[in-house]
Amino acid sequence: MSSPTLTMKCKCGAFEATFDSPPRVIFNCQCRSCVSVVKSIEAREGFSGTSIKCDDESGGAAIAIYKSNNNTVVKSDKESIGFMKVGEEGKIPRAYCNKCGTVLFNVYAPNWCAVNRNALTNADGEPFVPEGEVMNVNCKSAFDASKVTGPKHNMVPFRMLLKFIPLLAGFGVDGSNTEENLIPEDMSKVEVSPITWECFGACLENEKILYGVHQCCSKEVECKIISAANMSSAR
Repeated sequence: MSSPTLTMKCKCGAFEATFDSPPRVIFNCQCRSCVSVVKSIEAREGFSGTSIKCDDESGGAAIAIYKSNNNTVVKSDKESIGFMKVGEEGKIPRAYCNKCGTVLFNVYAPNWCAVNRNALTNADGEPFVPEGEVMNVNCKSAFDASKVTGPKHNMVPFRMLLKFIPLLAGFGVDGSNTEENLIPEDMSKVEVSPITWECFGACLENEKILYGVHQCCSKEVECKIISAANMSSAR
């Protein structure tokens, strides 16, 4: 790997990775799966990490995509890495620092990874700022599409998919994303996002969301709670 172009650190410094190129793709993901995990982690008492939320009220995740060839984990402590999935049968573990709460990777796969874009810094230490407006994707699945600002697309635009296909097919990648601390040993033991779709939407509307507690459930708000197992089909 050549000299690092960008660095990602969690707020407390327990985790650090470097990247030797600009991101392959950048976007804000508005899907319920991403947003529910982000809200679950960042609403916890004592959260002091670098938020992965994009700069609007939607709660979408600010993502940068990298090939495995372009990133190197510099510092990683197994005891400081936690994981969360959506639904008991969820297949995607989101890695985060359990000390400060910074979401690190929205996806960490052998050939590619989805990075917390807000935690990236340039070589001079200044925050990484994308050029131009960032596309909001999966807006069809947003909790409240009216709160999504800037350019938006109901799904993932075809031109963006073209950049993903080689990664998924294994072209031009080396499968080197094998940092064991970022891969849970047992998915069945990975923490499940406690926020359910209907209840979560109502909580957001009333701005009373707390980790694991649906405070919107009152006489003023009709709130249907469904089990995590049932919502796994929507992840």
